[in-house]
Amino acid sequence: MSTQTKKGRALNSSYQAGNILKEYWEDAARHQAEGRPIAWVSGNVPIELFWSMGVFPVYPENYSAIIASIQRAQEFCEEAEQRGFSNDLCSYSRVNLGIILGKGIKDPGLPFGGIPRPDMLITTRIPCLIQVKWWEAVREFFKVPLFVVDATMIDLPVKEHQRQHYLGQIRELIPIMESKLGVRFQEDKFLEALKLSDEAAGLWLDLLDTRAAVPSPVGSREMCGNVFPLVAMLGSSRPIAFFKQLLEEARECVKAGKGAVENEKIRLGWDNIPMWYNLKFFSDVEDQNIIFTYETYLKYVWGGRMDLSDPWTAFANKHLDVWLNYSIDQRVRTLLSDIPKFKLDGFVFHENHSCKRFAMGQKDAAVAIQEKLGVPSLFIHSDMADPRAFSEGQSRVKMEAFIELLQAKKK
Repeated sequence: MSTQTKKGRALNSSYQAGNILKEYWEDAARHQAEGRPIAWVSGNVPIELFWSMGVFPVYPENYSAIIASIQRAQEFCEEAEQRGFSNDLCSYSRVNLGIILGKGIKDPGLPFGGIPRPDMLITTRIPCLIQVKWWEAVREFFKVPLFVVDATMIDLPVKEHQRQHYLGQIRELIPIMESKLGVRFQEDKFLEALKLSDEAAGLWLDLLDTRAAVPSPVGSREMCGNVFPLVAMLGSSRPIAFFKQLLEEARECVKAGKGAVENEKIRLGWDNIPMWYNLKFFSDVEDQNIIFTYETYLKYVWGGRMDLSDPWTAFANKHLDVWLNYSIDQRVRTLLSDIPKFKLDGFVFHENHSCKRFAMGQKDAAVAIQEKLGVPSLFIHSDMADPRAFSEGQSRVKMEAFIELLQAKKK
């Protein structure tokens, strides 16, 4: 079977990702210039609600990832630390606070000319242990309203009391947004946003499923670059066309037996947020005929299908059914199901210094997949944005030893 590698990205449509990101931040600035409301939001907020109400959702977490990708996270982390914020805090928060407290969010030296000022702050307890405190610090600076969406951790299926607790928060949020931002909730527009969200999520999940093919049509570095519309734009139409093109190309590669790496030999999984300042980590592995073809971050943090015959129930289920909200037992069950499906030979757990909630239960998961599936694991300690937590030499040595182990097992 031919596995001829393309130079650059495996899927030509992936080159659109940078333009979509640029358009998003330009649209946010335009939205504000026209006097329309901006909400700063965190991961796992009820994103469709914002698009349906004409409120532009701006993601400081994404902006921090952008800053990390251009190798500037350390300077802003250090700025925040000099202002009294501990380096044990999430590096996304330290980058954001370093920007705010340094030259400010409209510094022309920042990507896209800076970040639009928020009219409201909306976060949730789902993804992060310190998100609320970060947002409280931001509120004190900008003097704008803050709303926190509460949620409980789950084992699947989502239970009715958990669903109703979440929906109670949303029913409280809607009139506050109407009052504070001068917008109006219209259920028909909300239902249309849910349809767009579900269609985009379905395409994304189908795209991820193509990667179970041997050889896999696309690897982790490329997919990490493609995920942004799923994070910030569900409920708008833009992700649909992009994901359709990606999926079509990936299916063509599978049909033709073309893989993202030449002579694919070993398949790996990845847990936790990637190191945005060092996505080359994945490329270096691919140079050895090895591919990361599964990531919990890409499959279970963003998106999610909805049964729109019961839209409010589906909306709640989608926002509760995310990896960061899973119990340890649920995470283990999910990995035990997915690892055989994606034919993984080994698994890499990123012990993310910043995202401790994501790293929760990794040791338990590693033991379970070794005992039940015979799949060995490697732990890499680093950080998603702050490069000071990453040891290049140590990580390279550990990765080389792990690859040797997997190669020996394959013989």
